[in-house]
Amino acid sequence: METSKNDTKALRELVEKQEALLRFDHFSYKDAWKLGVLMVNEAREKKLPIAIRITVNNLVIFSHVLEGANAHNEQWLNRKHNTVFVRQESSLHLFTVAELEGKTLEKDWLLDPMEYALCGGGFPLYLKGTGVIGSICVSGLPHVEDHMFITSCLEKFLGIEVK
Repeated sequence: METSKNDTKALRELVEKQEALLRFDHFSYKDAWKLGVLMVNEAREKKLPIAIRITVNNLVIFSHVLEGANAHNEQWLNRKHNTVFVRQESSLHLFTVAELEGKTLEKDWLLDPMEYALCGGGFPLYLKGTGVIGSICVSGLPHVEDHMFITSCLEKFLGIEVK
């Protein structure tokens, strides 16, 4: 998908707002289950061929693969999680920085592109007063759509609308 610099700047601004607002006061394994089920139901309703994973402290708390997703999506979930874990920001945020500033995973962040993703679909699980405690990752759609699926589900779960 070709985007202009202005589109990428607007996308980065939106991602920064999402990261600032889509945060949890508390997050338990039960919350991971509830969020995961919400995401699965949304994906089923829209017939999306995606894989979903929620981690806390590098432990997979929720994982589900819907019809049409495959092992390749599992590999992408790993890469997206690694990016969120190391960078403490969404993988789409890092993508926008790379696009706008001409940076690469290898040269500028010393990250192996076989282990990290420079695309959307990984979102940090922020706990207010603590910081990033995990990740919410989706794979199976075009990368910006993976990201937007996560954030739309978080908006529903948290009762917050990010504009």
